[in-house]
This record gives sequence, structure tokens and C-alpha cells, in this order.
Amino acid sequence: MEVGEFMTNSDVEMYYAQAMSFLGQGEVHKSLEFFDKTLSMDNQHIPSWNNKGIALLNLNKYKEAIECFDHVIDLDANDTMPWYNKGYAFLLLDDYESSKEAFRVFLSRYPKKDDFYKFALYLQAKAYYGLKDNERAYNALLAVLKKDKNFKEAQELLNIISMEMK
Repeated sequence: MEVGEFMTNSDVEMYYAQAMSFLGQGEVHKSLEFFDKTLSMDNQHIPSWNNKGIALLNLNKYKEAIECFDHVIDLDANDTMPWYNKGYAFLLLDDYESSKEAFRVFLSRYPKKDDFYKFALYLQAKAYYGLKDNERAYNALLAVLKKDKNFKEAQELLNIISMEMK
């Protein structure tokens, strides 16, 4: 924006929609350009911060993604999704302790017991497993399978842990 130009909410939403469209098409670098344009107009646009973090995850830029998710948390402490996203990013970094903690926060705040909840519980179990805390991983996986007995990845990890606990 040039000095003297003013932006409208519709400009922010237009750039955000464009960013999301590029992200949905797999054009991650182009989406980041538009998230940055959106954020240059409205540095507190929470959806742009969160989805910029997701775009960065797609580029394996996990630490930068975590910074975006932290920004969302700073702007809205009640938003649960950045905790999920942070947990996932930390898991990809093999930072199991931080991942476990982020998923703990997410699971304690997320109101629905839907697929996001179930998958977060599974990812938390993976973090416990990475920490060699097989008992907690095992119990988390039992809770996942209670919600969805057909969750193949959870069953496979449970089988591995069962063998290791013998």
C-alpha cells in the first residue's frame, strides 16, 4: 500500500481468499505471498497467521510455522487450533516433549470429541512413544481405538508398543 492509500476489510478478505485458493491448489509459495500481503494490511488477521503456518508446514519450515501458530495464540488465547498445529509441527521436529504438551493443551480445550480430537490423541500417543513412555502411549491409543476401532495407524502403533512392553 502506498502512503495515502487506504485499505478496506474487503481488500484483506480478497487477499486472504486468494491465498487460500493458491494453498488449496498446492501453490504454496504463491499462497505465502498473499498471506504476507494480507498481514501487511492487517497484522492481526488470525486466519492468515494460522494458514500461513500451515503453508510453512508444507514447505518443511516447521520453526517458522510454529512462530505463526504462536502469533495466533498471542492474538486469541482461546483459539484451540494453533495448539493442534504446533503439536504436529513439534512432532515433525522430533521435539516430543513440546509436541506432547501442545496436544495436552489442545485436548483439554477442544470442545468436540470429533475426528480432530481423535487424531490429536493419536498424535499425542506418537509423542509419548517418541519419549519412550510406552504406558501413556498405550493408554492414549486405547482411547483412540475406543472412539474408532478401525483407526489403522493407531492399531499398528498399539501392536508395536504391545510387543515392546512384553
